[in-house]
Amino acid sequence: MPYITAEDGVPIYYTDQGQGDPIFLIHGWTMNHKFFGRNIPELSRTHRVVTMDIRGHGHSGKQELNMSLRQAAKDARAVIEYLGLDRVTVAGWSMGTSLIHHYFDLFGGEKLKGAVFIDMTPRLVNDGGWEHGVFGTLDYAAAYALERDILEDRLAVEGAFIPACFKDGEAPDEETTEWWISESMLTPTGVMVAFWTSMVAHDWREQLPRTPVPVLLCYGSRSALYPTDIGDYLDGQIPESKLVIFEKSGHSPFWEEPEKFNREVARFAG
Repeated sequence: MPYITAEDGVPIYYTDQGQGDPIFLIHGWTMNHKFFGRNIPELSRTHRVVTMDIRGHGHSGKQELNMSLRQAAKDARAVIEYLGLDRVTVAGWSMGTSLIHHYFDLFGGEKLKGAVFIDMTPRLVNDGGWEHGVFGTLDYAAAYALERDILEDRLAVEGAFIPACFKDGEAPDEETTEWWISESMLTPTGVMVAFWTSMVAHDWREQLPRTPVPVLLCYGSRSALYPTDIGDYLDGQIPESKLVIFEKSGHSPFWEEPEKFNREVARFAG
C-alpha cells in the first residue's frame, strides 16, 4: 500500500518508480503527484523517482491537523526514511520549493544530494523594496484578500489561478484547463487557505547563502506569477547553483517543456 502514516496519524500517499539515484518530486499549491505525469516515466528510466501528495492534497489524508509546510517537510523526511533513501535530489515546484526551505531549516542537508527550485520565490509578499514576490505587486492586503476570495468563491479563484500557471498567464486548451481545475479542487478549501497562509508567513532570503546542497534553478522566462528576474537573484544568493531558463514556459516548465526539464534534472541528479 503506497501510504505511510505521519507522526500525527495523517496518511501520506507516495509513489515509487524506477531504480538509480533518487529524485523526489514535490508538487505545488492545491496540486498533487499527477502533475508530474510528463516527467516520471522518462526520469524513472534512469533514476528512482518518488513523489508525495502533501497532506490535505491528492490522495493524502484530509484530517484538519497540522496543515503547515513545516509539518509537510517532516512528512517528506518520513517518506525518505521509510523508503531508505539517501543522497536524494529533491525537486519542488512552487509551494514545493517552500517545503524544501522548511526541510533545510529542520534538517539541513541530511539525506540530500541536491535540490531543484521550480519557479518559486523565497518571499511571496512585495514590501520593503522587495520586488520578486507574486506578480511583483502582491502586498499583505492583497494576500489577505485572496484568503477571503477563496472562502467566498473558490471556483472564481481557480479560474484565475490556473491560467497564471502557464506562459504569459494564458490558459491552455479547454481540456487541460478543466483537468487542472478538477485536480486542484480535490484539495479542500480550508487546506488551500491554510497552506497559503503558511507560504505568506515565511521569508527565506536569509537562508539562501546557507543553502546546504547544490541547487538547480528552473525558471520560466514567461512566468506570470514571477515576472521579474528572480532566477538571477537566487543564482547570486545561493553558493552553489545553476540557473536554467525555460524560454517557452511560464510557472510550470516541467509541464510546458518536459523534455528539457527532464534532461536538466536527470543530468543534475547524476
